[in-house]
Amino acid sequence: MYDIETYFLVFIIIQFFHSIEELSTGFHKKCPFFKMKFGSFLAFEILFIMFWTAVYLLEQFPFREKLMGYFILLMLANGIWHITWWGISKKYVPGIITAPLFVIAFIGYYSHLI
Repeated sequence: MYDIETYFLVFIIIQFFHSIEELSTGFHKKCPFFKMKFGSFLAFEILFIMFWTAVYLLEQFPFREKLMGYFILLMLANGIWHITWWGISKKYVPGIITAPLFVIAFIGYYSHLI
């Protein structure tokens, strides 16, 4: 049986590749909600991954299990948002290749919960 840590790690790995896709395809210039400089977006992505990796590695991290659950839900929402953005634009959007992996991983996680 898989536990939340296993799925959390899977979501971190997906997020790593998702970040690479977004960074290499200009998400920072194309996001409909906000635009930012590449350097700012890169810094955000690095800090984001570092924070969640720390949550995974440090067993005494405050609220660790709740943060893991929050991250899993956040990544599900991220995947759904990218798929919706793609459905509306009807063309490639940065992050769409890896976004469905969040939904698939969440289905696996949720199926183990029930």
